[in-house]
Amino acid sequence: MIDIHNHTLYGVDDGPDTIEESIQMLKTAKKQGIDAIILTPHYRHGMFSYPKERIEAHFEKLEEEADTIGIGLYLGCEYHVGSQVAEHMQSGRCHTLADSDYVLTEYSYESEYSKVVQNTQKLINCGYIPVIAHAERYRCFFTAPERCEEMQEIGALIQLNADSVLGKEGWGISRFCKKVLKNQWVDVIASDAHNMEDRSNHLGECRAYVVKKYGHEYADDLFNKNPLKMIHH
Repeated sequence: MIDIHNHTLYGVDDGPDTIEESIQMLKTAKKQGIDAIILTPHYRHGMFSYPKERIEAHFEKLEEEADTIGIGLYLGCEYHVGSQVAEHMQSGRCHTLADSDYVLTEYSYESEYSKVVQNTQKLINCGYIPVIAHAERYRCFFTAPERCEEMQEIGALIQLNADSVLGKEGWGISRFCKKVLKNQWVDVIASDAHNMEDRSNHLGECRAYVVKKYGHEYADDLFNKNPLKMIHH
């Protein structure tokens, strides 16, 4: 499996503080059946905007450790979308997913649907493929699940978090996930792991659940085939 949304990189956002914690998270990921991870530190103006040099230096150190564990590491970012999203990508200030054309985009709970559409379209017009991170968290999708399909139709991908699918984020979010999965309005499921405690990695557990509920073929798309396009481009 490939995990395309993950905060295992230490000392750069609200993920682990030390490389030792990162190593423990990588070992957990390996036990879950993960072979490759795209590390996606937050980029959010005024909250998370660590220097690119620091992120890359920490990535290089962790990459050596990951090799011994048997996990391939790639670098990306989770970009909290503002009006300058395309400019920041084009200038190289932020990483796309594994240096591909895919961009992991995050919004606020209250973000208006029109803004999501506008920013998604802007990225597509600039040649990027937006991946909408944890769509289940945004009110504009939660209240109108069919909007996930609308996003797919304009060229974006929809990502859900494993914990949400497994029901760990409450009944309402679980119901939303069931609806969009049943209709195949989802392209990728990822861990969004931040630590070893309350936000750990349950991707393997989630894959087993999806296979049982929605079949091997769709599970393969969500956990393998679609994520693979982001690292083999």
